[in-house]
Amino acid sequence: MSAVLPQGWANTTLGDLIEPRRVKVNPQATPTAEFVGLEHVEAHTTKLLGTTSAAAMRSSASTFKQSDVLYGRLRPYLNKVCQPDFDGLCSGEFVVMPENQAVSGAFLKHRLNAQDFVEFASHLNAGDRPRVDFSQLRPFALTLPPKKEQTRIADTLAKLFDQLDAGIDTLQRCQEKLARYRASVLRAAVQGDLTAAWRKEHPDVEPASNLLQRILAERRRRWEQEQLRSYAEKGKTPPKNWKAKYKEPVGPPPDATSLPRSWCWATVGQCASAIEYGSSAKAHADSTGAPVLRMGNISPDGQIVLDDLKYLPASHPALASLRLRTGDLLFNRTNSSDLVGKTAIYSGEPPLCTFASYLIQVRPLAGLRPRFLMYALNGPLGRRWIKRVASQTVGQANVNGTKLAAFTFPLPPLAEQDAAIAAAQTQLSAIDDAETDVGSKVKKAGLLRQSILQSAFTGNLLPQDPSDEPASKLLERIASEREARQRQKPKHHRV
Repeated sequence: MSAVLPQGWANTTLGDLIEPRRVKVNPQATPTAEFVGLEHVEAHTTKLLGTTSAAAMRSSASTFKQSDVLYGRLRPYLNKVCQPDFDGLCSGEFVVMPENQAVSGAFLKHRLNAQDFVEFASHLNAGDRPRVDFSQLRPFALTLPPKKEQTRIADTLAKLFDQLDAGIDTLQRCQEKLARYRASVLRAAVQGDLTAAWRKEHPDVEPASNLLQRILAERRRRWEQEQLRSYAEKGKTPPKNWKAKYKEPVGPPPDATSLPRSWCWATVGQCASAIEYGSSAKAHADSTGAPVLRMGNISPDGQIVLDDLKYLPASHPALASLRLRTGDLLFNRTNSSDLVGKTAIYSGEPPLCTFASYLIQVRPLAGLRPRFLMYALNGPLGRRWIKRVASQTVGQANVNGTKLAAFTFPLPPLAEQDAAIAAAQTQLSAIDDAETDVGSKVKKAGLLRQSILQSAFTGNLLPQDPSDEPASKLLERIASEREARQRQKPKHHRV
């Protein structure tokens, strides 16, 4: 049974309501015009963030008039919709929808921003870069209020969303402050500020330089054991001077800055028994195999998230060598410049876990706490280093294993590492709680926006005015005008 329509409203489709503007021009012909590209429209909010000059454009552009609605047809799940208050040019990736006698542009902008339309458009096509055409959008069904009520709805939504956006801006500023606070805690942990009082209470602690020598000795001992095991498996006797083949890891640069008295500089290569790339084998959704941690499983705040896991077959030949151990550090070697280098520590869950090729596994030796190294890599020291050494390819930053091995970081005595981690964790836990709370409020604000839109487009936001001209009359007029235009089109006869 169909829902009862609010008074004066009418059922229609987007195709019956709108005829897109399809005028293409060369932007060089109007170089002073303002040009709107997809990058100028904020996803999900209908906000126009800016424009550029048409003089900078080379491809053909679409024209739009003031109050036309621009709908981004590339990746419709981003819902890039806006209504400029000026005439101009826009990318061909926009569908230009002019207002008419039946629908106001301000109302249409908000209607296309509603979740039911986003879901409709997002499921039309698949692929990495889905793109919709207006012909596919035509069947979208909606209920249309009278024109005057459309204006009242659009004005009310504008006021409500101004208030909502002000609240979201405040929350986002809180998120930025929390991110800066997190960075300052990580910086303080790895440069000794968090443990200044601890050092005063422990003046006779063994210096980290002694610790580093033990780490290096253990690294060499493991290498020698591995070589002997390899010779034994092949039935060979180790050759003379086989120990001379050992390659000393890259050490810190001689000009490293000063540190607290008991600290020293070290490199990842010096303090790790393994620095390995993950598997490039195709993983699948069959959970009978071994889970594969991928880039998406490392969050920006250094946590492993177990969403959307893929699996390698239990029979995979390299499964044993790919298996992670508790305490292994995973380094995201390829991503955007903001996300490359993010690290997390494998806690042992899920068991029998492997990792994909875009991650690098670092297995710290005894004497270096994995979490302390993670603080160094995720904090300002690591971010500056990544910015300096990362190579760039088509929007992706890359840091390979050789560069990671040379990453230089401060090494405190082992007991001070533990003290720094404990002090940092207290503050980071509070930051985590605050970020969760603020993130929840931001999410609720987004849900509230959709709730308001749903209320508006079901007739529950404002009362109806019986004196408004019914929407059915508006639809009849635009249908008649459309038929008249069709009759006026010249007919082509065969000769």
